[in-house]
Amino acid sequence: MGDVLRAPSRTAVLTAVARDLYRQEPPPVLFDDDLALGLAGEEGPALRERLRSELPRSQVMAFSRWVCIRSRFAEDLAEKAVGSGVNQYVILGAGLDSFAYRRDDLMGRLRVFEVDHPASQLWKQKRLGELGVGLPDGLVFASVDFEHESLPAGLGNAGFEFRRPALFSWIGVTMYLTLDAIGATLGTIAQCQAGTKVVLTYNQPSHALDEFSRRVTSTFTAIATEMGEPFVSLFLPSEIEDLLRGHGLKDIAHFGPQEARAVYFDGRSDVEIAGAQRVVVGTVGPPT
Repeated sequence: MGDVLRAPSRTAVLTAVARDLYRQEPPPVLFDDDLALGLAGEEGPALRERLRSELPRSQVMAFSRWVCIRSRFAEDLAEKAVGSGVNQYVILGAGLDSFAYRRDDLMGRLRVFEVDHPASQLWKQKRLGELGVGLPDGLVFASVDFEHESLPAGLGNAGFEFRRPALFSWIGVTMYLTLDAIGATLGTIAQCQAGTKVVLTYNQPSHALDEFSRRVTSTFTAIATEMGEPFVSLFLPSEIEDLLRGHGLKDIAHFGPQEARAVYFDGRSDVEIAGAQRVVVGTVGPPT
């Protein structure tokens, strides 16, 4: 691997900038990522200014709000998992995720596996060093170059224990993957100990969205395409549920903007949340 560095994907920078922009929300703030902009590197400030100057504020904040909601939801599940005795947390496509560097309250009881390309992980580690952020005990960089190595092999080499339950977080990734690639990852998760959970996001086709969500989605889909990362896979809620069940996952639970308003915003209907993307949770069942 040498000293080769590969910058994170530009959409990873986009979501980091979104997490930073959400910090403009008046309190109480449901998610505060004070490392987001720093982790975004040199491109972060320029991209933040572009979003502020070129796009309607309502769209930027609806997108940023959802980006933070999905992270908060996943981290709430991690907290619950720790409380039930689960101590393995796998972040797939970790990118610029900052969980391990912010959540001191949980890191003492978790082993966190950040799964990403080895060159991208080197870049992130260098950036963390430049920010003066130390690597916490319990953090494992599970380097996986998918051109040469499978996810099960990468996890195994990093010390992941398939015979113990875990929580997998797969946020902001599936829309960039083919159906076969998504299925391969779900197949790996299905090999884990019964009780293992996965929380993942998926994007819906435009015909399933309301008018505001279509406008926001059109804007940010165009940005992702411009960044060289076009959307590949879209699902209706029933389709993603069928996919998870087809890989042996059960107890499927759905979470989207409506549920987010109820859980995090006291049911306020005036809170605008981009509605193209949703979260779904599945649980590995016992062997048949």
